[in-house]
Amino acid sequence: MAKIVGKENAFTDKPTSLAYAKDAMPWDVEAHNIPHAVVRPASSQEVSGVLNYANGKKIPVHTHGSGTSLVGLGRPKTNCIVLDMGRMKGLEVFPERGYFEVGPGFHIAKLRKALEPYHALLPAFPGSELVATIGGVVSVNTSAHAVDATLCKPGDYVLGMEVVMPTGEILQTGTESTRKPAGIEATKFLVGSEGLLCVITKIRMRLIPLPCFENIVAYYNRTEDILDTVMAMYKQGIATPMFYEYLDEKSSKVGFEAVGLKAPPGAVAMMSMGASTHVGCEEKAKRFLEFLKVGNPIEAKIVKDKAEWAQIWSSRAEAGNYIYRLGSTFGSEITVRVDKLKEAFHEAQDIILNLESYKGNEFYSFGHIGAPTIHAYAFIPTKDIPNDVKIAIANEVREKTEALNVKYGGCGGEWGLTAQRASFLKKKYGDAYYEFLAHLKKTMDPNNILNRGNLEGWM
Repeated sequence: MAKIVGKENAFTDKPTSLAYAKDAMPWDVEAHNIPHAVVRPASSQEVSGVLNYANGKKIPVHTHGSGTSLVGLGRPKTNCIVLDMGRMKGLEVFPERGYFEVGPGFHIAKLRKALEPYHALLPAFPGSELVATIGGVVSVNTSAHAVDATLCKPGDYVLGMEVVMPTGEILQTGTESTRKPAGIEATKFLVGSEGLLCVITKIRMRLIPLPCFENIVAYYNRTEDILDTVMAMYKQGIATPMFYEYLDEKSSKVGFEAVGLKAPPGAVAMMSMGASTHVGCEEKAKRFLEFLKVGNPIEAKIVKDKAEWAQIWSSRAEAGNYIYRLGSTFGSEITVRVDKLKEAFHEAQDIILNLESYKGNEFYSFGHIGAPTIHAYAFIPTKDIPNDVKIAIANEVREKTEALNVKYGGCGGEWGLTAQRASFLKKKYGDAYYEFLAHLKKTMDPNNILNRGNLEGWM
């Protein structure tokens, strides 16, 4: 590895290996997760060299962006070489061509800042954007907090990529035109392939004009009122906000207290409306504010003051930080059919409050309800739980909430669908679908080198 990426970028010491074996999953590192080596390539040629070596020796390779996946994608499933893409963060912006090109290791928040002089919008908004990378976002094809009906997915804006195949070949895909190819084209199925089919080494993405924004906050007695409003929004064909977040009754109190705001009377919804002009945006916000009366909010208003909005908006992130920092948290991603949103929410709440693997946990829910996505969390206010119990809780929460996705027609829209969630694919789509993916993986990666264990299902 040192011959390929340089001695200073190849590590075999135990502390480094242990650090890369851990991820956001709330249980301990196990011996079979610990990598043999960690390498940090700087070019597609170096990535190719690592993969050629790995194929020759039949050693698995696990790609690593920043390890922020909440469903196990970032953790190695076997002893392997970890390919840390953090050094590959070059950026070139071509406004005269209508696109930019970026390395996979570029952090989302820094990329958003770098695009500001070009008045361009980056179509991805993960809560972990200070550390999450664009390579991980495109690999999962997650728009994160944004509402798909308004913004679509990042892959809809990817014009082409440079990738290294699992067997070491370097490919260029897509186009340098702002018009994407019709028909069969490799970019379309490599985007969102979660590191199973290739290693992304460069992304070409369209420059999207930055819209104007108007922000709305609405206070409710019950979370159920927010659910009714979201269901009505789709049923009535109301133009969706770009962001539509919520905090349930417990989460809102935690989040507001964390940012120094008076505790709200109940649940809270936060929306950002986008349009190409200030006048159009203001009109859109006024119309949406009028529509919100359908849910009987205690109060709903347009927030003009930027500092006030920043404080309200940050309460959403702080609620999440609270439950992750102060205890053991077991989350879920439930993206059901819109007309079944309320039923699914109540069933998820019942699941979390009546776990067989643990008694006495709390229920919190917050997230991107306008997408719609329900994040139902089991929170235990201590980290001092035996490892086998943590695994049992995580499995029970996952299996029972994934059953709601199957029951109500949903699928993951944010967190990815392999690793911890692989068994869901079989339940949702059947064995033939799963075998199709397995055959595709086998064709492109005959030695099963790349991200081994993710498609097989980790838990």
